[in-house]
Amino acid sequence: MSAVHVELTRLQSFADAFARKCDLPADEWSRLLIILDELFTNAVTHGVRSGVPGGNVIVTLGLRPGRLLMSFVDDGPAFNPLAFHPPDFGRPADEHTIGGLGIHIVRALVHRARYRRAGGCNYLHLLRRIRLSDAPAPKICPLAEDRTRH
Repeated sequence: MSAVHVELTRLQSFADAFARKCDLPADEWSRLLIILDELFTNAVTHGVRSGVPGGNVIVTLGLRPGRLLMSFVDDGPAFNPLAFHPPDFGRPADEHTIGGLGIHIVRALVHRARYRRAGGCNYLHLLRRIRLSDAPAPKICPLAEDRTRH
């Protein structure tokens, strides 16, 4: 098993533990895993270059009433995923450029996304509005953080 696969599995375990602790509904849990998988895959695919330092990812998750907060930070080359236009599905397949579908999926799954570059790192902050169970008191989970090296 490659180091990247090990780290992705660890990130998924971190997200699973967060989702269980916060009683996320199964559909929101699945969306969280899709988002983190896409962002991690992008960071590994586009952010790691042989002989260049870096390869660190920090993921922070938080839950407030009605809001799932996600922060994804990596120290790869500058890359603003929000600057790209969504794929044009009306064009023939042979005219499509490769890439961009993953971030399109992420953007479709969140309600707010912000990007900034600072201190040699890419910061992507995401917010997803969610409906938790009809429990009398909505659950609030403190921020949880995972650090990954790929």
